[in-house]
Amino acid sequence: MPTETQREAFRAVLRRVREECRLSKRGLALKVGVTQSAVWQWEEGRVAPRPETAATLERVLGLDPGRLSKLLGYLPATTETGTTPGVVEAAKSDPRLGEQERELLIAVYRELVRQSAAKRSKLQERA
Repeated sequence: MPTETQREAFRAVLRRVREECRLSKRGLALKVGVTQSAVWQWEEGRVAPRPETAATLERVLGLDPGRLSKLLGYLPATTETGTTPGVVEAAKSDPRLGEQERELLIAVYRELVRQSAAKRSKLQERA
């Protein structure tokens, strides 16, 4: 059973990603096959979804497998290969950063990834 701290971390990520995907609570509920009330309870940190539902949320929201499950303690904090969490996940879970610092770091990271993808695309077009 996830702790209050784990539910809080999950809650924050779920809401942020749901909003980034431009899904309402009802829309997410329909895609996952749960009630709108269930989504509301998750986002309020009152309860946590079951492991299989967390995996469904990851797929529906386009997240890496295990992203939400790790926050809830369903999976270890490292991957099977022993690597550390990704930049976005690390920024979101770093207690030394405030919300504004987290958002700034994540925005910079995403922009760098976007620019890198654009460069790769241009190189592939030339080839």
